[in-house]
Amino acid sequence: MSRFSCGSCARRAFTLVELLVVIAIIGILVGLLLPAVQSAREAARRLQCQNNLKQIGLAVHNYHDTYQMFPNVNSNSTLSGGSLFVAILPHVELANSFNLYDFTKSNRDPFNQQVVSQQIPFYYCPSAARRRPVPSCSSDAGRAPGTYAANIGTEDYNQYWSYFGHPTPSLDGMIVYSDTQDRKTRFASVTDGSSNTLLVGETAYNLPDYKFSFGDCQGQPRYSFTYWCNPYPGSTACTTQFGFNPRDIANDGVFDRGWVRSFRSDHPGGVQFVFGDGSVHFISENIAVETLDRLAARNDGQPTGDWGE
Repeated sequence: MSRFSCGSCARRAFTLVELLVVIAIIGILVGLLLPAVQSAREAARRLQCQNNLKQIGLAVHNYHDTYQMFPNVNSNSTLSGGSLFVAILPHVELANSFNLYDFTKSNRDPFNQQVVSQQIPFYYCPSAARRRPVPSCSSDAGRAPGTYAANIGTEDYNQYWSYFGHPTPSLDGMIVYSDTQDRKTRFASVTDGSSNTLLVGETAYNLPDYKFSFGDCQGQPRYSFTYWCNPYPGSTACTTQFGFNPRDIANDGVFDRGWVRSFRSDHPGGVQFVFGDGSVHFISENIAVETLDRLAARNDGQPTGDWGE
């Protein structure tokens, strides 16, 4: 008999029970690790969003250094032209795109498509879910998405509709609309202090009950219309007049509350802002309404110091 044979040796293998136990242990470990991995990824995305806002804030400061005033929400005297994000393109190292943009035409004009169709990474928060392709429908007009908006203050946009084209009322945010190019805010206008006043915050495509009203996607969820080139209210300008960081549930029948004009994000628990002094802060969605309004107003005489984060 060969010395390598072992007739009495039993062949050892995993039993089904042992295999199931191992699989269960692996499943438990994955379940424990997954939230930590997701949390780490969100922390990284949140940091990148902070960097985006910081870059935007510096660009607005550079614009002010050049022109001695802040850009308006609308970069010409209409609501169909370019946004402040178009106006600051030279200050984010995109002067070539700025030079290609025709400010005498609308942001939907085919001539401006070469500019407004650009997906600019630092105009979009990496935590913001793309709940539909943007652009896709004809109503998008080829415009790329963005998720940041200027702070125009505490007042409702409705006062603008009856006045636009006439002497405009005084909004109290750091950035305002204007129907004339000689009406802009300056650092001198921010009497509450730039470190106490919101400059630019976040928006998101997270309103399923906001739907297309025309075009080839009519009736389908639009979620929002935050195109970075579009100065239209609720696109690149928000107010604290309505709910802060609202959560819309599809078909719940309570969308019509002005939420498209509210600051909001896909970060858990709040929204990030760059302040007038260039600092970036995360504001909890549980902040008191009065405190948020004080942060939004540039000149209400009630600067907010220790507001917390």
